[in-house]
Amino acid sequence: MKKKYEVVNRILLVIVLVITCHLNTSAQGRTLTGVVNDETGLPLPGVSVVIKGTTTGTITSVDGNYTLQNVGDETIVVFSFIGFESQEVQVAGRATIDITMIEDVTGLDEVVVVGYGTQKKSNVTGATTTVDMGEVLGNRPVTNAVQAIQGTVPGMQITVPSGEPGASTSINIRGTTSINGGSALILVDNVPVSAEDVNPQDVESITVLKDAAASSIYGARAAFGVILITTKKGGKDQPIKFNYSNTFSFGTATDIAEKESTYNFVNAMNDWGVTSYWTDQDIPTWVNFLEEYKNDKGTYPEGYATDEFGVRYPLTNTGTIDELIGQGSFSQIHNFNFSGGGKKTQYRVSLGYSDEDGIMVSDNDRYTKYNFTTFLSTDLTDKLTASVNINYRNSSKLRPRTNYGSAVTAKPWTPSTGNHIFDDGTSVPYASPANLTRLQVPNEETKGNMRLLGKMEYELFKNFTLTGEYTYESKNQNNYSMDEQLDFVDANRYVLVEGKPESTFYSKSNRQKTYNAANLYAKYKKQVGDHHFDALAGINKEEFHQESFWARKTELLNTDLPALSTATGTITADDGFGEWAVLGYFGRINYNYKEKYFVEANGRYDGSSKFAAREKYGFFPSFSVGWNMAREGFMSNFETISHLKLRASFGEIGNQNIDNGAISGFYKSIPGMPITNAAWINPDSGLRYNTVNPPSLVSQTFTWETVQTLNFGLDVKLLNNRLSTSFDVFNRKTLGMITAAVKVPDVLGTVAPPANAADLESRGWELEMSWNDRINEFKYNVGFTLFDNQAEITRFDNPAGLISTYYEGQILGDIWGYESDRLYTVNDFVEGSLDGNLMGGTLKEGVPAFIGRNPNPGDMKYKDLNGDGEISPGSSTLSDPGDRKVIGNNKRRYQYGIFGNASYKNFDFSFILNGVGKRDLYINNNIRFPYTGEFNTMHKEQMDYWTPENTDAYFPRNYDLGGVNYGNSRITQTRYLIDGSFLRVKNITLGYTLPKSILSKVNIDKFRLYVSGENLHSFDNMPDGIDTELQAKSQGLYYPLIRSFNVGLNVTF
Repeated sequence: MKKKYEVVNRILLVIVLVITCHLNTSAQGRTLTGVVNDETGLPLPGVSVVIKGTTTGTITSVDGNYTLQNVGDETIVVFSFIGFESQEVQVAGRATIDITMIEDVTGLDEVVVVGYGTQKKSNVTGATTTVDMGEVLGNRPVTNAVQAIQGTVPGMQITVPSGEPGASTSINIRGTTSINGGSALILVDNVPVSAEDVNPQDVESITVLKDAAASSIYGARAAFGVILITTKKGGKDQPIKFNYSNTFSFGTATDIAEKESTYNFVNAMNDWGVTSYWTDQDIPTWVNFLEEYKNDKGTYPEGYATDEFGVRYPLTNTGTIDELIGQGSFSQIHNFNFSGGGKKTQYRVSLGYSDEDGIMVSDNDRYTKYNFTTFLSTDLTDKLTASVNINYRNSSKLRPRTNYGSAVTAKPWTPSTGNHIFDDGTSVPYASPANLTRLQVPNEETKGNMRLLGKMEYELFKNFTLTGEYTYESKNQNNYSMDEQLDFVDANRYVLVEGKPESTFYSKSNRQKTYNAANLYAKYKKQVGDHHFDALAGINKEEFHQESFWARKTELLNTDLPALSTATGTITADDGFGEWAVLGYFGRINYNYKEKYFVEANGRYDGSSKFAAREKYGFFPSFSVGWNMAREGFMSNFETISHLKLRASFGEIGNQNIDNGAISGFYKSIPGMPITNAAWINPDSGLRYNTVNPPSLVSQTFTWETVQTLNFGLDVKLLNNRLSTSFDVFNRKTLGMITAAVKVPDVLGTVAPPANAADLESRGWELEMSWNDRINEFKYNVGFTLFDNQAEITRFDNPAGLISTYYEGQILGDIWGYESDRLYTVNDFVEGSLDGNLMGGTLKEGVPAFIGRNPNPGDMKYKDLNGDGEISPGSSTLSDPGDRKVIGNNKRRYQYGIFGNASYKNFDFSFILNGVGKRDLYINNNIRFPYTGEFNTMHKEQMDYWTPENTDAYFPRNYDLGGVNYGNSRITQTRYLIDGSFLRVKNITLGYTLPKSILSKVNIDKFRLYVSGENLHSFDNMPDGIDTELQAKSQGLYYPLIRSFNVGLNVTF
């Protein structure tokens, strides 16, 4: 029996051991594997894979693979990665789980770039906006990175002077900066650059710092905002990836003025009383010839008539504009890069090439650019990291010696192309804009830029890093121009204009710039319970030097080999140099409590070589605070609100960016002795000598302009972070602007030196909204920006109150003018006083007229605002402006942008719209008014002018040049004020990415094709040929913007 129990006990023991082993095995679990991809199917390295509630986990490999040990059936695995939504998945008996990470649309934990560092977006207290270039740029055909974000940043105005290839970009943040100018500081990886130096395809993101609290850390050159460009750099533990993209574009002009016909133009001149044209044609005779030609073109088969004196009368219409801009332009952009990294190293190499063909006929209107960028970073030790970034850019711009405006103002009969055949059979090209563009040697500009950035980061101890940066940049620019004096036929008089060998010339200029900068700064962060501290302190030193040379020599021996050495005539030469330096000490302290309350303080002590020794340095502080109300307990019932932050900031920055053109701009405190050519010629030698002028007075108290900014902001995220909005209101004061000092007695013999004697105040607001969402496989986001600002002169020495210069209380951009009433009619004159041409009459009593003028029916009648019975400018002062008043403002108001993108399966779509809600323009030139000069032409919109048969006309009566009332009806007034508001369809893009199932067979990660349009359409009220988006001074005579249609691809492998 005892043995029997022993056997049973042993059996039970075995059973218990088996069960125990089984339970232990179940508790330890299995091995879980899988692959983590993004929504496009590309593997994601570095994704955190952790068992929930523990520290046990791993990260995905370069191929997105992971392996996790000891996973049980009930285990929950958390997948997380910056920029993507975290996912929690229960194992539930599976051995393999593949994950597709979904991009996070909330952005709350997004890390954004700030001065000399980064911060969580939700913790930023300054006025900033960050743009993801991947969403905004795509593969748009732009070669300027900043231009690509037009319309997406509230408070930021981006304009171009023209649409010519390689045109520069003007950038303004928050309106007028100073009466002396000033623009935003552009930094690429902490290095000041020009926007054109950056290849857009190398850019990861752009952050715009708008208030003093955000930008003051950068000091003297950052008074009016900072644009921080962060470039792509590859990543650690990533396999090498290659990427190639291209864009091919076909472009045409967005808006072209339509000329009136020769028939109508000549008849219009006849209506105005013009009897003889400047090229000797008799107008009545010309009218008769045109009438005969209109009735029977066979009468003059060659398209012109000749009178008894041999004067030629053109009868046909030509296309000077159409011939000049040809059949459009063809441009191309190519980019190739590869990147990757190991455990301690990351690298990226990029090559870019762009070839912008202008719309002008021939290859003489072109801009080409090459970019090369290489980045390498390596961990030398566990605590020391070194990196180097090398950038090289080379560009060449060919610019025709003629211009677009010459074609716009050419007469409708001016030969547009071809040759003139003389009686002896000689064929000589007409001097038309198209021929001049084709045949003359263009002006050429070449630029080369090399920039080297070295950086070392050392972790001295935990959470304390020391960073050193050194930048060297060298820029070289050459300009070449020549006149080979070709033979042409005058396109107006049809006479031969022979080239003169003694008038040939060759000119060459060179400008070399070198820039050195060094930054040394330390960063420290500390967490004490719920209190978080960040501190930054450093020193910045910058030096700039430039030298320039220009020479011109006449009488080329051989125009095929142009050079200064192959010319034998007169040589003219000049040179110059300039330099400046800044030295700044800076610091910043950040504090937040539970990411609920935020405080930031910045300080910068700056010195500039531009000022006298005792005025050289200045201290400029800034402060900002924030309160995230959404983290308060009383907000717990408002579940729709996930983020609600109030912000406030105040700060000062010194501005040294004033008048850098001449040597006096580099050293304002040093007297200069200008050397110029004398206005007289020595009668004995026939030479014009250089003269040295006496030095002007300088100021030893001349110092910084001080920019103070007060900003209040609100950031809100609603509906599970799908709806985001930010609103800012600001007040910016520019104090001590440099301007002419008070007038001194003439006995002094010179003028008083400039002084810090003017102030400016800018006020404005900015709104930014976005909606991000997804519906199954359909993902989309839409953004909207709206902003407005105005600037007012608050101090300026103008004791007379002249309105022709700055004055206190002036809103910059104000247009002074007369208030139009209507056109004079016959009923305004004493009956019987008008002659047969309805001229020379006497106005009835009480009908006002412009002082010193005797108007006629059809002239403009203005309102007598001061009631003195006549129309006059008064003394042109604030106290006596006569009958003028502020009738408009030419600054852009209520600027806005609407943009978005969407994707569904393999298709993607994006768009950008931008516009201006209010703007007034007054343009008084040939493209606006008919016959403003005898060398100009006439356009179709100008045909509605006053005649005795057309008394309800829009335009007033016109006269022969020199007539007593000529131009009097065109002075600045309300009737012809132009509405400059517009909405432009800036870009629309449609793309398709081939499925991964196809690409995996050929080892390609991504293959995307797309089509897009740029500057597709503008909704506006502008006259034909005038583009309101171009700077106002263009007035329809500058190179037009380009509408382009583009195709391209992007391949990653």
